[in-house]
Amino acid sequence: MTGLELPPSLGVYGNQKIAEDIISRIWGKRGVFTCTVANTRTSTIPGVSEAGDTPELTMFTGPADAELLVSGKTTCMKGIPINPGGIPTPATLTKAALDLSGMPYYIVNGGCEIKPYVPYFDMGGECGERITTGHAVKNVKEIYEKGYMLGEMLARAYDYVIISESCAGGTTTALGVLTAMGVLKENLVSSSSPNNPKELKSKVVAEGLAAAGIEPGDLADDPLRAIECVGDPMMPANIGILCGAAKSVPVIVGGGTQMAAVIAGAVKLHPECVGNFFQGTTRWLMNDPNSSMKKIMDCISADVPIVYVNVDYSGSPYEGLQAYEWGFIKEGVGCGGSSVGAIIGTAGKITCKDLEDQVHRIYEKIMGL
Repeated sequence: MTGLELPPSLGVYGNQKIAEDIISRIWGKRGVFTCTVANTRTSTIPGVSEAGDTPELTMFTGPADAELLVSGKTTCMKGIPINPGGIPTPATLTKAALDLSGMPYYIVNGGCEIKPYVPYFDMGGECGERITTGHAVKNVKEIYEKGYMLGEMLARAYDYVIISESCAGGTTTALGVLTAMGVLKENLVSSSSPNNPKELKSKVVAEGLAAAGIEPGDLADDPLRAIECVGDPMMPANIGILCGAAKSVPVIVGGGTQMAAVIAGAVKLHPECVGNFFQGTTRWLMNDPNSSMKKIMDCISADVPIVYVNVDYSGSPYEGLQAYEWGFIKEGVGCGGSSVGAIIGTAGKITCKDLEDQVHRIYEKIMGL
């Protein structure tokens, strides 16, 4: 890096030169964080998503995450979004990164069934249908175009933009879109559980493609059509924000394998943006034995690096947080991207230890410990 050494809090996979160029351009600069929340009824298919205590409660996950980020408490549901077993939402780490860095942030409504009780940018989307219908998302073009405008607006005010998501069921819809585009030939997406229900996800995707009358790879050049058939409403909003912003300022794509569909769509629609964005995620996702972000990115582009944060909960006194080290959650609500952004935006002043300590304070407060 130009006169800069990457702190031990961060690691890089892929094109080191592009990663270091982007980091050097935004080091110590002012960024903005966005989280796009959305619903897909795909998350209510039993066994598909554990981003909620029951399949029905997954519909509250995105809106509740947005409320937690903005007001520190949830209004649309009692308690906080948890996985079965009491493991807290990754929004706890996102909030820690935003609190410590003082970074401004905005909520984007890609298409929610349950509206979060916070101010948000509305992209004109609706809750997504089950992808098994083959007609998963309405208003895809409108959501994308409004996202693009929002990206342009944010790029006028900030030195870099972080995008992220909270959309339960999103790794299944990502697999759908990546398969429809022919990016993936095998199921490499992750899960919020160490018991990744790969066979079920592949079966759901196969049903969706059949219902839409498309074969894997048919929509290689039409990511928006792929989203319409087997995606979710978060995707067109975030592809739009990414492409609208990246023509002017660097973008950090915060998230795990479900954001791979966003990256693949952006690379196809606006290849000129490649070289001005990277994925920001966690070491938990990078080390997941049941998925491979590295292989997925290798299939999408050799010029989109991954920058990951080395946060470690193994020393936490709380089992709910230690569970992240056992393969639960791994990523979500931009926890990796916001942490990477907090470290870069403060020129390395924020460390992983600072983030871990702040997560404990937030966790204790919301759990009433």
